Amino acid sequence: MSIRTSRTIVALGAFALAAAGTLAGTPTQAAPAHRAAVQRLEATLRPSGDPDGSGEAHLTLAKARGRVCANITWQDIATPDSAHIHRASDGSIVVDLGRSVTGGSHCATGVPSRTITTILRHPGRFYVNVHNATYPAGAIQGTLRR
Repeated sequence: MSIRTSRTIVALGAFALAAAGTLAGTPTQAAPAHRAAVQRLEATLRPSGDPDGSGEAHLTLAKARGRVCANITWQDIATPDSAHIHRASDGSIVVDLGRSVTGGSHCATGVPSRTITTILRHPGRFYVNVHNATYPAGAIQGTLRR
């Protein structure tokens, strides 16, 4: 067996042990930095205008990339034309998530890291609001939580 083959087998063996430890629930190594930097939040969406509406919002925030991605589902409301993360204290729009409900990219880019940090530190101070033509101020909304 050549040295190159031996190293490959050792590397594969180490990978298999690490994978087995992870599957068994035994920590083997810290998550890669790019994964640790991605955090998730969610919200249960309830009526804010449309009395019959409901839904869910699942967010992935990546501070280092300035990215907030949203997977938003809704039921019993007219087709949404926009969605946002709003600051609860004054209702101001903090992140535009419109494309996530109109068939475009599910990720807002160029979000300042300071904004993402604030949302992650205090998710309950923010809410997701889904708007449509019937309820332009918002059909459904929900407070962010971990």
